[in-house]
Amino acid sequence: MRHSLIAKSIIFLLLYPLTINSALSKNIDNHLLINQLEEHLNNRKDNLLKDLFLQKSFNQFNKQYLDFRKKYKDAKWSIQPVRNDQNKSLLDIKIISKTKINDQVYNLNTKQTVKIETYKNKIKGYEIIEEESILNSQNSPLIIKIVSPDEVLSGEKYEMNLIIEKPLDNSLTASGMIVVKNKDNKNISNDIFGIKPNQSGGLFKYIQAPLNPGSQTISAIITHPEGTYLFTKKIKVGL
Repeated sequence: MRHSLIAKSIIFLLLYPLTINSALSKNIDNHLLINQLEEHLNNRKDNLLKDLFLQKSFNQFNKQYLDFRKKYKDAKWSIQPVRNDQNKSLLDIKIISKTKINDQVYNLNTKQTVKIETYKNKIKGYEIIEEESILNSQNSPLIIKIVSPDEVLSGEKYEMNLIIEKPLDNSLTASGMIVVKNKDNKNISNDIFGIKPNQSGGLFKYIQAPLNPGSQTISAIITHPEGTYLFTKKIKVGL
C-alpha cells in the first residue's frame, strides 16, 4: 500500500509540473511579450494568452496549461530573460504553487531554462533546456540538499544525490529513483533503482546517461514520518 501511494505520487509529479514545463519552451524576443506572458499567467487572463502564440503553438500550450491548472490552482510565475536575440530568447522561469494529494498539502517549486522562438512577436515554439521540480509536503521539517550535474556527456555514468541535511532521527525512509524514458514524461521505465527502506541520510545513485545526445529526466522520492519529498530533474546530455 505504501509503495502504491509512492508510485502514484511520482507519476503525479511527472505528469503535471513537467507537462506545463513542456508547455513553455522555444522562443520569445522582446521584453513586452515576456512581461505579457508572465502577467497573463499570474492573473489567469486565459482569454488573452492566445494572442501571444501562433495557433499551432497555442493549441499545444493550452492543453498542457489547462491540465496543470486543474492540479495547481494558485500558481505564481516568474519569467525573466537570460538572453534576448531578435527571434530567440532564453528565459529563466520559476513556478511556485500548492496542491493536495491523498489529503496531504504539497508545495511545488519548479525552475527551468527555456529557449523560445518567435515570429512576428508571437511565440512560435519552445524547448526546455534545463528543468528541476520539487514537490514536498507542507510544513515538513525535512530538508533535502540536491547534488547532481546539470549536463553530462553521452554514455557517461554520473551520480545523483539527495541528502537529508539534518536527519530528524534514526527512522527509516522509503526511497527510490527512476529514469523517465518517454520524452513527454508520461511513461516511466522499468529501470526502477529501488523503492525500499533507506537510512535517513538520503538517497545516492549512479545513473548511466543515454548514448545519444539530448536529455535525460530523473525522478526520485524520499519518504519519512515527518514528510515526503519528490524531485524531478531534466539533465542535458551532450557529445
